[in-house]
Amino acid sequence: MTDRAVLIPPHSMPLQRRRFLDRAWLRFVEDGEEAPGLPPEIARSWHRAREDYSVDPTLRRPLRTLRAGELEERCRRDPAYRLAQPILEEFARRLGSIQHVLAYFDAAGWMLSLQGHQPAVEGVAEINFAPGACWSEESAGTNGPGTAIAEGKPVEVFASEHFVEAWQPWSCAGAPVFRPGEETPVGLVDITGPWEAHHPQALVIAKAIARAIEERLAVAASVRDEVIRFAFRAARGRDEALLAVDESGRILATNGTGASRVGQTAGRLPPDLRLEVERLVTGDGLSDGEVAWRDLRLVVQPVLHQGCPVGAVLRAVGEPSLVTHRPRAPGHPAAPAAPALRWGFDQILFESEAMRATVELARVATRNALPVVLFGESGTGKELYAQAIHGAGPRAGAPFVAVNCGSLPESLVEAELLGYEAGTFTGGRRDGSAGKFEQASGGTLFLDEVSELSPTGQTALLRVLQESEVVRLGGGARRRIDVRVISATNKELRVAVAEGRFREDLYYRLDVLSITVPPLRQRVEDIPGLAQAFLEQAEAEVGRSGLTLSDEAIAALQAFSWPGNVRQLRNVVLRAAATAPRQQIDACHLPAELLAPRAQPPPTPAAAPAPGETDAQALAHLLTTCEWNVARAAAELGVSRMTLYRRLQRHSLVRPPR
Repeated sequence: MTDRAVLIPPHSMPLQRRRFLDRAWLRFVEDGEEAPGLPPEIARSWHRAREDYSVDPTLRRPLRTLRAGELEERCRRDPAYRLAQPILEEFARRLGSIQHVLAYFDAAGWMLSLQGHQPAVEGVAEINFAPGACWSEESAGTNGPGTAIAEGKPVEVFASEHFVEAWQPWSCAGAPVFRPGEETPVGLVDITGPWEAHHPQALVIAKAIARAIEERLAVAASVRDEVIRFAFRAARGRDEALLAVDESGRILATNGTGASRVGQTAGRLPPDLRLEVERLVTGDGLSDGEVAWRDLRLVVQPVLHQGCPVGAVLRAVGEPSLVTHRPRAPGHPAAPAAPALRWGFDQILFESEAMRATVELARVATRNALPVVLFGESGTGKELYAQAIHGAGPRAGAPFVAVNCGSLPESLVEAELLGYEAGTFTGGRRDGSAGKFEQASGGTLFLDEVSELSPTGQTALLRVLQESEVVRLGGGARRRIDVRVISATNKELRVAVAEGRFREDLYYRLDVLSITVPPLRQRVEDIPGLAQAFLEQAEAEVGRSGLTLSDEAIAALQAFSWPGNVRQLRNVVLRAAATAPRQQIDACHLPAELLAPRAQPPPTPAAAPAPGETDAQALAHLLTTCEWNVARAAAELGVSRMTLYRRLQRHSLVRPPR
């Protein structure tokens, strides 16, 4: 008999089990003591919630929620979810009689759908257990779906096994969904209900639903692979056709010379080439892309199935027209000259004072080599500023290498940043490969979406910044590098540090010179000039000339809130240029959503409370000062964490969502 069986009553005695867990949870939250007999996956999750993510056990809702339109986009781009929908609907109808709900999550913990017993649906809505909420452990602590994703296996979380007290009236059972032959989940099935009505077979049912979805994925995969092979056969008549791959880089067909020319092993593209192909295929997937790799220029032609990209055909088309940056580190041979940058300061169009201050600060950055962090919403043009700073500074003739940190797989992040020696990877380049730091040596490394860099990547980045040298994976030689780092993020790095998602020491290394790029709604006087410039560009793209924007159209553009910022404005103007029946574009030729009332900007944060403040105000002010680090705030007050949690509950104070 196991320890758990001795200390925790069996499922047939839920009340006794709940009482044991209540005591165990209280001891852990208040004193950090782990109770014997706690399931190991729950113990590990509690430690992650407290130590790694600093989750507040008094939360009332998960920390992360999708904005309007983002949920639909996630659902649309998730092929596993589309295939799972009929199975979920069928099983959800059967759950209505047992007071439970059936939820489906993507691999990052975002809930995509919720069905089942209507009173239970309404009940869990109070804690935002609803589509669009993120239930990863980072966002919500220990819970069925989040912990099952973290553990990579089916997990049941019963009542007080939840780290957050507000989730404890519920029990949930999560089962990951895997594609054939893959070890990383693509989704997750969860069954949740009141703990008093705990169903002893909930985890078995969740696993059965997950297996049914996996069978459907296997059938779809075979169809997808055949579609890709058909596209390859259609292109095989061209001498330059090389090979066909699925969206993960698995080679499905080759014309004989293709496999040897790309140096594949075990049926997959080399890691660095696979990253580039994945980036193109999983983007919009609607047009061909181009990759310069070794001595080849490869055209990547996406293959679509039912409107979605599922793979690609790679073709070699002569000598490279794009040169991947291969700059030299000290003591290494010279690399090819860096290609010309697309953007400079003369392409930053503005009339507003907000932009004037931003541009002046960016110009200051050109006169030094300090690390820069560009902060701004998506679509504000942060890479434009990065290229402008590089191009106007003393490193202008050296490489500018951009890395999207949000797209780097955990397993390849060190190889991408540091490089690797020959023989390190199966399928890697025969002579090894330089990483992004070596490629950028002498120039600028642009880290886009730096807040999304994995913990492994953060550690590797910090080490290079501290030592100004890299050691390739599989090797021991230290290579000196000289790189200026410019980072970009649409999230507050200080918040990520406070929540334990970003290393504090790395934050202070990167955020030496901070530049905020204002959103378009805060600089409406810039819109006419931008719109006119985009219209002139659009004329060449749509094959028209003499196009103008009426005063009413300009007024409509200025009245809109532009959640997608400059990128969205350009797309709107391009669409109008293509579809307007006359040369003058009027307001009626713009998308209908532009005529909606203008969204209000976020409120200005409140000032610190004045002397004589109430207990609630004092607590709120202290927690804000401590960046919601409860342990630090409790130490400041000289009380235990649990005492502070009770005071927060009494005043209904919770950490603001990010």
